[in-house]
Amino acid sequence: MNRIAQGLVLVLLGAAALGSSAFSELYLNYVQGAFRPFLIAAGAVLVLLGALVVAADLRTAARGEEEEEGHDCQGHGDDHHGGPRVAWLLVLPAVAVFVVAPPALGAYTAAASGAAEAPDPSRVDLSEYRDDPFAEAGDGPVELQLQEFVSRAWTDEERTMSGRTVELTGFVVPHPEGEDEGWYLARLQMACCAADAVVNRVLITDEPAPETDSWWTVRGTWDEPEGDLQSVRDHRFTVEEMREVENPPDPYE
Repeated sequence: MNRIAQGLVLVLLGAAALGSSAFSELYLNYVQGAFRPFLIAAGAVLVLLGALVVAADLRTAARGEEEEEGHDCQGHGDDHHGGPRVAWLLVLPAVAVFVVAPPALGAYTAAASGAAEAPDPSRVDLSEYRDDPFAEAGDGPVELQLQEFVSRAWTDEERTMSGRTVELTGFVVPHPEGEDEGWYLARLQMACCAADAVVNRVLITDEPAPETDSWWTVRGTWDEPEGDLQSVRDHRFTVEEMREVENPPDPYE
């Protein structure tokens, strides 16, 4: 790989970063939205550096210095200005973004990871979502994120969700033991990037399982468990109404 090729690889990598962040929302499949400015800046820097490398090498060639250095290095194999051939592998991530963009994590990851574990109630501050979403909604349905729903189901000892109509949005995950056991409506919670995503899910048994990975908004009620909330593995949800989501939101919460 000569210096011009190295510069072109930098330009290609930078263009991939810019294409997925500045001109689309593809980056949301892999990182939080707050990283967008950093991705744009990194992409711009890579494109600029790559262009400078190519321009500098072209100027060198025009002055004839490259030809002179070539004579000095005859019989010594590769040009000492070149990089290792393995560096071409850097092109693969950029090609993947342009040609076959990896999708967001979905049902396969959710099924393989299992559900999130019950959090320590003393460390959960439900007000970080909304102080009292049920008071704000009055007698109407309350739209909650799945992570908020499961946090309340595990830690709200006052059980304020009991008997209230709740609306949740997520994707379909099949039950590992078969359709007779129901299916999961799930969403992935991401702190930084897709690598640290955890699964929040509710178990639905009163409706046939839709197509795996399809997105749905379900309206219904929390099946309030008996006994200790922390001992519950899967929070159950009774569906009153459900509709498919044609334009899914940000895949992560």
